[in-house]
Amino acid sequence: MKYSKYVKLGLLIVITLAILIWGLSYLKGKDVFKKSNNYFVVYERIDGLQESNKITMNGYQVGQVYEIKFMPDNSGRLVVTLMMDQNFKVPVNSVAQIVSSDIMGTRTIKLIFSQENTFYQSGDTIPGAIESDLKEQVSMQVLPLKNKAEQLLGTVDSAIVALTVILNEDARKNLSQSFANINRSINNIEKTTSDLQQIVSAQKGNIQLTMENVRDITLALSKNSKELENTIKNMSSFSDTLARLPITPVVENIARASEQLLSLIDKLNSNESTAGLLLNDDQLYHSITGLSENLSTLIKDIQTNPKRYLEFSAIDFGKEYYINTSGDVSDKNVVFKVLLVSSENQVATTSKYFEGLGEIEEYQANGAYSYLTGNTSIYSEIVKIHDLARKKFPEATIVAFKNGKLIKLEKVLRSGR
Repeated sequence: MKYSKYVKLGLLIVITLAILIWGLSYLKGKDVFKKSNNYFVVYERIDGLQESNKITMNGYQVGQVYEIKFMPDNSGRLVVTLMMDQNFKVPVNSVAQIVSSDIMGTRTIKLIFSQENTFYQSGDTIPGAIESDLKEQVSMQVLPLKNKAEQLLGTVDSAIVALTVILNEDARKNLSQSFANINRSINNIEKTTSDLQQIVSAQKGNIQLTMENVRDITLALSKNSKELENTIKNMSSFSDTLARLPITPVVENIARASEQLLSLIDKLNSNESTAGLLLNDDQLYHSITGLSENLSTLIKDIQTNPKRYLEFSAIDFGKEYYINTSGDVSDKNVVFKVLLVSSENQVATTSKYFEGLGEIEEYQANGAYSYLTGNTSIYSEIVKIHDLARKKFPEATIVAFKNGKLIKLEKVLRSGR
């Protein structure tokens, strides 16, 4: 059967187109006659990765990029389809990293295998990673240099400031003074060293004698080592003897004394004994306290009003003496005052403590401060002042002064006629 030239031309064109398509696909890395597995990798960015770029493992090409397209979720991420030989297995948890294959920045995918014993199947998704680009790597290399340069500039600035301070006129003067002080200190040290050398030279014989004495003592101790051992043994024997002494009777005596002491304390705390009654009877304590207060009041009343308890009479060369309470005393140099209070601590004469008692006078004697009021030679007037003062100071008494000196009131009140 003969074919026309048109049929032959058509067959030639078809074969030529098929060969052309296959050749173009092959150039793109798509070999339709070779079995392969496809894997997927999701990247945030691909940094210039293109279809048909190589996939390498330890520098050996094991596949190529088949297709690149965006994710359908509009997130901007990219899905890269990797086409690798069917016999090449990729372990689970391996990483497909985009790297630069040359200095021109051509991108390839480098497989970093894991140690897993299981493998991905065709159509699985492999984790992806991106190597830092040249700019980032240069920045990472330059950043430490930048930090060091900044530190160096700061150090240089500090050095310049220090030099500026040093070159200041006042600083130069201080440095000169400091160096001068250092020189003086060195001279003093040299003088001290020289003095020490002289002292050592002068006392060299004494030092040698001391060393000889120490050596003699050491020799004596060495020669008398046996005597020292005997002394130590005797002390040990003495301590053993003390340890063997019976201490039980001493402990028993201490225990009996403690029991007796506790018994005595129990009796003092009880109401069965006289001492216990004296110590624990509150009524007796209050009675004694009341008796003491009454006795104190009685003594004060006797001092204030002796006429209630005593009758004064005296015989002086045949003359009769009596107490004059109606007029002036015969001696005009005698004045009467009312002693309000005496205290070891000084009190201001203008204190409210003395309000309403007239002018207050301070009298100091025997380390105590006495405060008085009134100043009259008429005894009846001082009695009135005394009665007024006793409203605030129940212990107030009448005193007499002659020529500024304290005298006994009885001598003043006894005036002969």
